[in-house]
Amino acid sequence: MYISSAKSEIMPTNKAKIKLTEITQNLISEKVDADSLKSSIEELKLLLENVSGLNQEAPINSENILLPSGKAIGPKWAGMCIEDVPRTHKFIKGIHSAVQEVLGKNPKKPVTILYAGTGPFATLVLPLLALFKPSELQLILLEVNTVSIESLKRIIKGFDAYEYIKAIYHCDAANFIVPSEFEADILLIECMQHALLREPQVGITYNLLPQMKKDVILIPEEISLHVALVDMEKKAEYLSIDNIAEKSYYENSEAVFTLNKKEVLQNNSEFKKEGFQFPEKEVSFSEEQLCNHDFITVSTEITIFKDISLNIDESGLTVPMLLADLNHDQKVIGAKTQYIVGTEPGLTSQLVRS
Repeated sequence: MYISSAKSEIMPTNKAKIKLTEITQNLISEKVDADSLKSSIEELKLLLENVSGLNQEAPINSENILLPSGKAIGPKWAGMCIEDVPRTHKFIKGIHSAVQEVLGKNPKKPVTILYAGTGPFATLVLPLLALFKPSELQLILLEVNTVSIESLKRIIKGFDAYEYIKAIYHCDAANFIVPSEFEADILLIECMQHALLREPQVGITYNLLPQMKKDVILIPEEISLHVALVDMEKKAEYLSIDNIAEKSYYENSEAVFTLNKKEVLQNNSEFKKEGFQFPEKEVSFSEEQLCNHDFITVSTEITIFKDISLNIDESGLTVPMLLADLNHDQKVIGAKTQYIVGTEPGLTSQLVRS
């Protein structure tokens, strides 16, 4: 269902835009400290809630939508994702850098972002409207939830952002056909939980990316899942020194599942076939590795854009998923895993014992 972005008769004030500019400048600053960053994200959340008028406590806003490719979380939960400070900060910074790169190559043409799964606020791109003119940035927005779509329309009106919007589509992005007249420079998809569980990130990426031009920038550039060992004593030490030291408390296997441009384009024709399955991967660890660690987990590593990434435990998206407690099950030496797509996507696992 296509929704026109025609202007409303009531023109908004510019107060919201001025506040958005202040917040965004802080978010992309290289000198921003942790407290200032947290404060800016809180201000951004409050601003978006006020402009959208979204009632977080209305029961309908907590309702998820079950899709063939996974669960689309309700507007309340989607809106709350902004509270994950590293996630919000790094995605905005990464998208900002990608827009700058594309503009640098062709400054006379606006950069078009296709944003799938906007939620009620289009949180990850809206701050960029404070940094770029409509002649530099255009948006195509996809969202499946009706309440989120209505909130999105109020957001666009409240920030007087009509000139940035090429189109809004109320659709399931995992089966959406991109109109031929729309060519995107950046494909932004952030519909995921840690370990790519339940939400349709994989299905949406496999649907939209093959429809894009060859040099489209995919954000995040890569998501990889690993079987990882975790040493809780070293983790406690790491946390006690304010995260300055290198994270030596975990040990990743080779990736057991990877989502990036190369993998998607390579597997695309097979992915479309009925009954397609990703290959099973088996990981086992040596006795020496196992005796120095407490847990076997699934870890998520996310490269957003170039050197901007989210590593283990840095965000809700990268919290490890527990597979085995080695202190209570000492015969476990590894795991067989396989990424499954469908209504309940995720990495299935079977422990390997000696």
